[in-house]
Amino acid sequence: MSTKTRKLGVLQLNTAFSRPPGDVSNPATWGDVPVVVRVVEEATSELVVGGGWGKQLVDAFARAGQKLIEEENCVAFVTSCGFLATMHPLLAQRLPYMGTSSLIQVAWLQNQVHPGPDSAQSVGVVTFKRSALTEKHLTSVGAHADTPITGLPETTDPAQGIFKAVLECRIPYDYEGMEAEVVSAALELVKANSKVKAIVLECTNMPPFTHAVEKATGLRVWDVVTLGKWLYHGATPRDFRPWEQKDIVH
Repeated sequence: MSTKTRKLGVLQLNTAFSRPPGDVSNPATWGDVPVVVRVVEEATSELVVGGGWGKQLVDAFARAGQKLIEEENCVAFVTSCGFLATMHPLLAQRLPYMGTSSLIQVAWLQNQVHPGPDSAQSVGVVTFKRSALTEKHLTSVGAHADTPITGLPETTDPAQGIFKAVLECRIPYDYEGMEAEVVSAALELVKANSKVKAIVLECTNMPPFTHAVEKATGLRVWDVVTLGKWLYHGATPRDFRPWEQKDIVH
């Protein structure tokens, strides 16, 4: 077994927008988790969100991940787009501890944390683009097809669709404006779905605003960071030695 530091691999789409702490591809996001970011050149936002990808893109992600295993000792992975949920069944067979999409957490929360007759409605999703998130994205990762979902504004007007405009590099990064849109979508989600007990943020650029969503809704919020840390720590078991007799508690 390699003695090199075990790392979390971030397989990033080929994008150019700014990424502050909290974003999946900013190393400061991960604290004590060592990360390596690798851009998958073939993976454009249009292709991934649009869902028009095929085997070639799966192969590209798998190749990038395998290189990170060999060159950087990566032991777990996340990607930079939740819409890759439909690719998860394929990538999970080719890369270890593969956190293809934050949506993986929806099924776990529905079935294990909030089980019962209302489990399908117990977890809501806030997504970057509601019109593009389909039942297949949910069912590909084991979530209920009728999971409640809300999305951010899809208008091309940068004054009304700030988050979209930033990710399309049409305006500078606007933290306050983007936060307001994410919080607004989350509040809309819980207002329209009274049985929601937890929220999952589909978009990997939303974690900078996780704390604001929790504060506004009073609910626990899960995102790509919670997924990545869970996978990484599971893949890097801790050796509690050395210890002395005085360290034992009764």
